[in-house]
Amino acid sequence: MSGERRALLSRPLVRLASAVVATGVLGLALWAAGLKAVLSDIGTAVHVLPTLAGLEAVMVACSTVALRTLYGATGSVVPLREWLRVGAAGYAVGLVLPMGRSSGEAVRAVILGRIVGGARAAVAAVQMQAVTLLSTAVFALPILVATLVYLPPGLMAGFIVLNTVITASVGLALLVLRQRASPGRRLGGLFKRLEPFGAAFDAATGASRGELVKSLAWETGGRVTQVVQCAVVLSAFGQPSGLLRDMATRGALMVGSAIGDILPGQFGATEATLVAGAAALGLTTASAASLALLIHGAQIVLGLLCAALSFLLPGGRRAALGEPEAAP
Repeated sequence: MSGERRALLSRPLVRLASAVVATGVLGLALWAAGLKAVLSDIGTAVHVLPTLAGLEAVMVACSTVALRTLYGATGSVVPLREWLRVGAAGYAVGLVLPMGRSSGEAVRAVILGRIVGGARAAVAAVQMQAVTLLSTAVFALPILVATLVYLPPGLMAGFIVLNTVITASVGLALLVLRQRASPGRRLGGLFKRLEPFGAAFDAATGASRGELVKSLAWETGGRVTQVVQCAVVLSAFGQPSGLLRDMATRGALMVGSAIGDILPGQFGATEATLVAGAAALGLTTASAASLALLIHGAQIVLGLLCAALSFLLPGGRRAALGEPEAAP
């Protein structure tokens, strides 16, 4: 994400507007599903909340390892406590800001830039954003197959295909442009004060092809926990939980997340998408909304723990004197 776009999304009025829209969409979804029935279903399955939060923590850990892989040998200078802090802070911020994953990567880069230098952290942030997009595309392929097998062809499969094409295209474009287009030089040409940082950004080596592949494997592997989350909630509802159904349900959540990425935590968007596809998935509208709310509840629990952890852990040392130190 560009600096201007990220700055826009960080403005209080934009954040407030996104939160209002998310609340409105969530309210409509709950109204359509029936609030009383939704609360009843949540009460039935609320005991799985710690399990869901634990699975979410596994995904955050895999994502943090994926980022660490992109730093190669440079990552060894970062203390373990700082990697814990990076993973926790990025996750917590990603829940409350629009375009959450991009915002989280920016926070991770700022923290790590104090240790390895701003340019090196910025390169890793760009590559991590590409890895995240590519992992979405890779993970969407089996999800698409399961959706086509479990559900009749329709809009859901079409949205998954569209999301796969977009994420794969943008992810590959980020890697190619970072490598061949000298974006740092262009940035320095637009803003003179950023010329030193731009030159350092272009000069930074970044992750090798092998490190990118390993990072992609970690990031994609972490997404398996999202399918397990769906299985856990469906079982808690007393619903049959087979692999195809679990993956198709995750596919519906994936579509909702893509559509609602501009909303904090995709709140409202995933609930509305599941409610709309409830009949096809063999769920009541109340159970569909409750499933998405329970996963969001686990994310909130983990987000609060991550926020506390990021504040409690001591910060790392500053980058070496004279090394460009700027956020991506």
